[in-house]
Amino acid sequence: METHPCAPPPAKSGTGKRGIKIMHKTLLINPPFNIAKENYDSSISVGLLSIATYLDSKGVSVEMIDGARQKNYLDLIRQKAIGCDCAGLSVMTTQVDNAIKISRLIKEINPACKIVWGGAHPAFFIEQTAAHPLLDIVCYGEGEITFYEIASGKNLSDINGIAYKKGGQIIVNPPRSLHDPASMPLFNWDLAPKEILEKLYLIPSLTSRGCPHRCTFCINAILKNRWRPRTAEQVLADLKTIKSKEYFQGKKLRFWDENFFVDINRAKKIINGMLERNLTMPWETTIRCNYLRAGMVDDDFMEKLKQSGCYLLSFGAESGCPRILSKIKKDISPDDVINSAKMSLRHGIIPQYSFMIGLPGETKSDMMETLRLIDKLVSLSDKIQILGPQAFRPYPGSPLYEECVQSGWQAPQTTEEWAHLVKNELSYLTVQNFPWVKDKNFVESMEAYVRFGAHSIKSAMGSSIKAQKLLKLGFVLLCQLRWKLKFFFWPIEFKLAKKFVTK
Repeated sequence: METHPCAPPPAKSGTGKRGIKIMHKTLLINPPFNIAKENYDSSISVGLLSIATYLDSKGVSVEMIDGARQKNYLDLIRQKAIGCDCAGLSVMTTQVDNAIKISRLIKEINPACKIVWGGAHPAFFIEQTAAHPLLDIVCYGEGEITFYEIASGKNLSDINGIAYKKGGQIIVNPPRSLHDPASMPLFNWDLAPKEILEKLYLIPSLTSRGCPHRCTFCINAILKNRWRPRTAEQVLADLKTIKSKEYFQGKKLRFWDENFFVDINRAKKIINGMLERNLTMPWETTIRCNYLRAGMVDDDFMEKLKQSGCYLLSFGAESGCPRILSKIKKDISPDDVINSAKMSLRHGIIPQYSFMIGLPGETKSDMMETLRLIDKLVSLSDKIQILGPQAFRPYPGSPLYEECVQSGWQAPQTTEEWAHLVKNELSYLTVQNFPWVKDKNFVESMEAYVRFGAHSIKSAMGSSIKAQKLLKLGFVLLCQLRWKLKFFFWPIEFKLAKKFVTK
């Protein structure tokens, strides 16, 4: 192969453990999303940081590039792709279009570079993704060990958790067993781009993986991603490192777990350790509403959470309709949601709730029950935060997905079709593409009407959506009126705002 005129001298070969050849230059890339989401430039890709940390601990040379947060990411890719042996891209569905463009750019610069895709989208569409001509390998499941074996030059037939082409056929190897987080190294922050670390709004700490619950809409349940923890001592060691970093001073932290409180004794050890070792800082995390009802998290523990710096707890409420909650196997009730809000507020902790609508079989009446629950929540306090309700997203492998298929839904058949379909879409796919949703305009517009209508005018005007103040005020006032009257027909102002403001 002809050497690129700007390429550095070839690196000396080396070997890792058990004599496996280690590649000397590996890139991990987070492609941009189709539409810039709020706070993307003040967050970080936790999955890529974990993979980078593991590769580095094994002696693999690795660099991270974040297309969602680094403005010069294309220049960095052009520079770093020269002489690169392997480039791994973490791809959600709304990143597919840009992931294809980045893969094409790398292949143009360095045809010998192996292109590896991992992340949520390839995990659900393994063979379809692996068939794309620009891709060499698809990594499905957790990526640390799998990517290390790829970067080490191990024979592809011997690597679990990948798909690849061979003789014109797509070969899908057996899945890899789930990792034990306690055996994984703590994040090496020095591997992340410094410009991202300096801008972080929430410092991520991943203390566990997966979830033990059975919610039928959730990726964890569909992919059987069971709950696995780090030890309390490991978590406290991570917090000690975070507290020592100058660029993290004065910032908030998020325990980025699917469910931080699964093992309540472990959670108590972490919180007690924070208090005893002066590791307190402002922090937030996720929790289930029924944990508060069942007494797993009681008033005494809530008080300790507050003392350790907890300022926000994020709950998945999902729906205000008992029938829908039962359908999705959420195992909570609307009363659990209200109880969790009152208990959090009593201890000065902000309760945040996420909702969704537009599930297969969900009626307009069911959705209105969700709106009534949101009304009850926001009437308790201005401090309560509501996320959504977002439109339900169908993921293959769940009973809900099968219902969507029976209604006439057909997912794109190629990765290029996905790229075209999600172009300019923020949340997976537009509701207009979903045949099971009867009240499409209602479902599509409801997140805006809750955001700008359910809360106070002051709160709505403080939204990060950029628009002329008078236009924004006019839109907010219309949303407030619609919310008060619960009149959501002909959402003309929403359509106009979507077309001309939220580009």
